[in-house]
Amino acid sequence: MTSTWPVGPHGPLTQLDDHLWEVSGTLDLLPIGRRMSIVRLRDGSLLLHSVVCCNDETMAAIDALGPVRFIAVPSRFHRIDAPRYAQRYPDALVLTPPASRSQVAEVVSVHGDYTKLPEDPRLRWEVLDGVGLEAAFIFRNEAGEETLILNDGMMNLPSTLPGFRGWVTKLIGSTGGPKVTPTAKLGLVKDRQAYANHLRRLAARPALQRIVMSHGAIIDRDAGASLQRVADDLAPA
Repeated sequence: MTSTWPVGPHGPLTQLDDHLWEVSGTLDLLPIGRRMSIVRLRDGSLLLHSVVCCNDETMAAIDALGPVRFIAVPSRFHRIDAPRYAQRYPDALVLTPPASRSQVAEVVSVHGDYTKLPEDPRLRWEVLDGVGLEAAFIFRNEAGEETLILNDGMMNLPSTLPGFRGWVTKLIGSTGGPKVTPTAKLGLVKDRQAYANHLRRLAARPALQRIVMSHGAIIDRDAGASLQRVADDLAPA
């Protein structure tokens, strides 16, 4: 690709479930990674969440899944590659939560919020209580099993990360498994109790099987219990 499509290190397009994929890339500032999630809706079109510029092979694989119809920019912190995707897919709608719209619109034309999404049995969304700037997506496969897609409201980084920047990441408290990081508590969460209660409601969903976050390892075992622990750490019930 040309210099207008900067490709950093990233993994392959990986299928997580029927009609659900992800691509994991890197970040220059901190070694926390970043993840693009891809959902194929019932009509065969794609929703891309937290987009990451990928190499030609990976982009061809994405295009083979179906037409890109929606580009979900989960917050102002995840807008870096949104203008490039909007240019590449001019017919796609760029959507973002209302509270993030003004800052996302500084770099890319925004068509609206997630209410622009069609009703679809595979995907629903809800604005996170106590956060406001972000929403959770809930993907449902053909068997009725659910995957929760979150952004910066929760991370799942290992206890240690390499290098000086890894040390800084640990110093600011972002490492050590699933958690609402201190940075998120300070700059993202407005009401800890409300957010914790929302996480508990999500944890109680009997069909929940997996949690996919923009930063850190995917949780695909005891997802509800993990989410409950995160909520309890954030604010007691």
